[in-house]
Amino acid sequence: MTTKTRIEQTVAGAQSLAGQLKSCALDTDVPAVKNMYNAMAQQVEDMIPKLQGRLEHVKQEEPQFQ
Repeated sequence: MTTKTRIEQTVAGAQSLAGQLKSCALDTDVPAVKNMYNAMAQQVEDMIPKLQGRLEHVKQEEPQFQ
């Protein structure tokens, strides 16, 4: 598996995880738990642009991935 593929899978997994956490937040009526899920989703969403930036860097450094 190439580095590019791993990063792409990581980005997809992070997007999925963020969505699942948001869904969990919607499924609870406990404010503290809702806030916890939303905070975790936000943390994951904050990582996604960094991962995408790394992916773009890998693509530029390794032209065979174009």
